[in-house]
Amino acid sequence: MKISVFGISDFPLGKKIIPDARLDKLKELLRPPKTTYPQLEVNDEKTIKDGQGIISLAAKKLDLILLDLELIENRLLCCNAQEKEFLQRIQPELEKESLLNELNLSDNEIRLAQNLNFITLKPILFLTEENFHDSASAIKNIYQLCNMICFFTSNQNELRSWPLKKGQTAFDAAGFVHSDIQRGFIKAEVFNFKDVEELGGFNQAKTRAMHLESKDYIVKDADIINFRFNV
Repeated sequence: MKISVFGISDFPLGKKIIPDARLDKLKELLRPPKTTYPQLEVNDEKTIKDGQGIISLAAKKLDLILLDLELIENRLLCCNAQEKEFLQRIQPELEKESLLNELNLSDNEIRLAQNLNFITLKPILFLTEENFHDSASAIKNIYQLCNMICFFTSNQNELRSWPLKKGQTAFDAAGFVHSDIQRGFIKAEVFNFKDVEELGGFNQAKTRAMHLESKDYIVKDADIINFRFNV
């Protein structure tokens, strides 16, 4: 997952671990040989068109909007009728300093805006001069703002947190772990980190709260999953 930083010259770039106190707690309980946290790749503003989300200084909001207005001006010179109608609808909203991700766009308009790669359609985390030095908090917040959750897997070798888009299924999650697991998917054994807290431990939660789910189960944030599969 790639994030672009806009207007903050000293924000630390590169691959960054997404902090998660829940994974810290599981690590303390299970003491695995290896614990793997999910990561974000943080890049500078030159990659803003490719980023899935943006961390920006709040004072730079208008600069982001101007990038989209410039795109509209260029597209209006060579677009079809449907695109022109859409661009002329959103142009005055941008001129009023509204972000595209704040507008009530239809599904078709969202697809069109995504195809044109509008900047302010992306999730944007605005930071003030007072809080932009807290990069760990910013990384965690932009991850959540991008509608991402995580699920955990644990075996004798590794405790691992896996990034997942909210609304994805157990079948999707299996594919992130390994294509063979997805191909041979039978069932998912599931319990949640909340069960660990409420029942007093990992083994207690596994014994008393685990439930079997099919491939269309919608994964919840902090689900702990073991996949049954056969290949």
